[in-house]
Amino acid sequence: MRTKVALAGLMAAVLGGLTWASPLALCDYKAPTTSLVSLAFSGSYRYFDTPATPGVEASSGRLGLTFSSLGDSPETGYALNLLGDLGLNAFALSTVAIQGSGFYRLYLKEGENLFGFGGVEGGLATGQPQLGLRASAGVGFGRFQDVTPLAKAFRIQALLIERKAIPQSLPDDTLMAVAKEIGRRAEYPESKDLAAAVVKLVETGAKVKLDPRTVLAVEDAILAAGKDRYCGWAAQIGLGYEILDPYLAAQDWVVSGSVDVAWPPEMNSQLLLRVSFSGPLDIVNDHTATANLSYETVLPGGILFLGQAVADWVKRPGQEGRLSMSTTMQFSFSLGMANVGVSLSLAKPADQVDWSLDVSVSFLMKVL
Repeated sequence: MRTKVALAGLMAAVLGGLTWASPLALCDYKAPTTSLVSLAFSGSYRYFDTPATPGVEASSGRLGLTFSSLGDSPETGYALNLLGDLGLNAFALSTVAIQGSGFYRLYLKEGENLFGFGGVEGGLATGQPQLGLRASAGVGFGRFQDVTPLAKAFRIQALLIERKAIPQSLPDDTLMAVAKEIGRRAEYPESKDLAAAVVKLVETGAKVKLDPRTVLAVEDAILAAGKDRYCGWAAQIGLGYEILDPYLAAQDWVVSGSVDVAWPPEMNSQLLLRVSFSGPLDIVNDHTATANLSYETVLPGGILFLGQAVADWVKRPGQEGRLSMSTTMQFSFSLGMANVGVSLSLAKPADQVDWSLDVSVSFLMKVL
């Protein structure tokens, strides 16, 4: 008995020590409020013609738009999303797929994670007679946090180590203090004042003196845009009503739910996952489910990698379920505001057995 108690105590001490000694992670940062906006355009086109066969073998492409806005405070939150995809064939529009949603969350207790929500969702795709639109309300649990300030603190640390301005990594409490100061950016009238406050924290924590050029580099890192990072998750379920049925069918009550996850593995990466489902009250026999996974990271040499996987499952009464899947991997090289590179795509439509492979020139431009 004493042995079991001793082992249990030893295990608790080891686990406690591991927890205490664990390195600082981006999700450790807790922002009082979160406000993130992202807007990106992407596209690709493939043209292939060989004299061995008559006609053009391939002339197709796509244009994409992604917009998201996320807000969170102790009392309320909101989420806006818009995804657009236009297919091109011989430089003419061939397919359309647009999805959008907007939700407002009211937390039942300030600072807690349980919330009630209301919102609208809609979509238009090739083959639909009209726009599909529904309103819904329900309950959910979870929150998201803007961890960009801590990501910038890590980037400043990497910059200082690269310039040999500091001999080693900053202490965790110094990194967190820098992040919190960057999070108060709106309180500073000028960026140089914020940079001076951050430099003071670094010099105190690392016991060094930074030269003027390094101070300017720190200010540039603080002001750098387009690398927002956020962390958290939220799950919600609700009951809605069809304002417009996409196939001109009778309006019906709809059950819908979703799970969203955001996780930045490190300062230069962001992983996003969204799983959603919807269907009428007979949801077992009639439903639609979608899973969307994306991962963005910066590779050595400044190469931007963006990977995305999408799976759609559709089940209609009296029919077998249909699964469609696609994956896209894009390696981009910076060219001003845009990244231009090579895209590799794999896709398997629901009515096909084999996967198709496509390699094409592509671009990605993040506006916000």
